[in-house]
Amino acid sequence: MQLELDKALTLARAGDQAGFTAIFAELAGPVVRYLTARAAEDPEGLANEVFLSAFRGLASFDGGADELRGWIFTITRNKAIDDARRRSRRPQRSETAVPDRPTGDVEAEVLERLESEWVDEQFAALTEDQREVLVLRLVSDLTIAEVANIVGKPIDAVKALQRRGLRRLGKEIPGATYPFGRDRR
Repeated sequence: MQLELDKALTLARAGDQAGFTAIFAELAGPVVRYLTARAAEDPEGLANEVFLSAFRGLASFDGGADELRGWIFTITRNKAIDDARRRSRRPQRSETAVPDRPTGDVEAEVLERLESEWVDEQFAALTEDQREVLVLRLVSDLTIAEVANIVGKPIDAVKALQRRGLRRLGKEIPGATYPFGRDRR
């Protein structure tokens, strides 16, 4: 993975489409998961904006594959913050609005939404910093050092936020009612 990302970065810097494609293939999934966890209105569309910005700014990026993940997640975090600000200035959509992308399986959609709301309720017990650290660590699978760089906090502070957040979730979740009494995955 690391060697492939190094090679992809070299190719992308040279303007080779294969390099851009490889970087996108490697990081798009974690970026979309992070944006979904941050409740972005259109995670896939916002991810495309992230990579467009990253690829446009690649000439000014000074680093290797190790720094590339952190740089892209810094862009992602900034786009998520901008998205949240933009949505806060717009009127709220009605809860009865038609879903953007119906899959045809109403039961699966309802259960997925209930599970997502349940996770959001559990994360509501955390501070914003704890949520941010846990989403970057667990959903986006970033290292502590990468998270520290993205959120602009010392590594020890990130470790403490992660530890406190997990401890808090550990206290909240056992008493929480999971949707329709289903088993947690």
